[in-house]
Amino acid sequence: MPTNLAPLGLIAPVALATLVGTAALAQDLLLIPDSGNDRIWALSALDGSVVDAIYVPADDVMSQPIQIAVSPSGTLLITDELDKAVYEYSATTGYIRTLASTADGVLGAYGLCIRDGFVYFTSGASATGVIYKVALAGGPVTVFSDWTGVGQPRGIIPYGSGFLVGNSTDDDLELVLSNGTVQTVPFHDSDGFIGIDFPQQIWPLGGGNVLVAGFSDPYGLYFYDSQGLQYGAYLGTEVFLSPRGCAQLDNGDYMYTGGTRIDRIAAKNGANTNIVNQLGTSFRWITRFTPPPPCPADLDGNGTVNGSDLAVLLGAWGGASAVADLNADGVVNASDLAVMLGSWGPC
Repeated sequence: MPTNLAPLGLIAPVALATLVGTAALAQDLLLIPDSGNDRIWALSALDGSVVDAIYVPADDVMSQPIQIAVSPSGTLLITDELDKAVYEYSATTGYIRTLASTADGVLGAYGLCIRDGFVYFTSGASATGVIYKVALAGGPVTVFSDWTGVGQPRGIIPYGSGFLVGNSTDDDLELVLSNGTVQTVPFHDSDGFIGIDFPQQIWPLGGGNVLVAGFSDPYGLYFYDSQGLQYGAYLGTEVFLSPRGCAQLDNGDYMYTGGTRIDRIAAKNGANTNIVNQLGTSFRWITRFTPPPPCPADLDGNGTVNGSDLAVLLGAWGGASAVADLNADGVVNASDLAVMLGSWGPC
């Protein structure tokens, strides 16, 4: 196993706080699928502490969730490795629809991301290496990138005008152009022996730098700059087990997941702290999520703004209802109706 390298030149987490404000930062969550129980955990994006172990509860839809991507409307897109599907969920009301499945010719579903109104997801360990593409609005699932002769795509993030994708066959990090072509020269060419082996989740750090979870020996967390050069790693005693998911916390530390554990590594000294170690769990990849604000237009509290809420509002029209007066101006009128219509749909 190679000598550990102290990560250098990482993007300061305070930059995010400057952009979004302290209040928004404090409420952000890290969502982690537990494929052992088919549910979603929520942890603090600030320090990794557990917020809710059943943020999205198990149901009869999910079978082996791997990664979540947050849509522009705040819904959760979830890849399911066992079902070979991409599901859409509301964080408050559960399953919404199936966006892609074996009925669409999908051979596998593992890593995913969203870009320009489309969902891109990798086939993972399927017989044929593929990156699929489907519109957020729904429609046909197409093969965006054929990896025949290239390997098996796993983690994927938007990168430059294309994508950065982990190859679990040759352990490289590949650049994929916006037309789906895999670049001949990889972003990072790993030998899989002293370099990263079996890259899984890729986490953007800013400035073109990325953090990547290496699952196989020498397992650990690896840091690469915008030129694909490794400039640091946490290995050996700093990483307790083979990482699947990885993330940077807002306090500057790092989180990784694998098996029954979620752990944190202190950026200051590399010390490893266990956050969760629970029998029967199987933690996967990590996604940052800003919970939606309270939904005052959901007058009946069923998690969605629809016709039943409209009926309540119209029934209170012209009065001073504390429930239906959504803008608190003392009367239920067209202004409140505008608020409701602007909030229409799942909360």
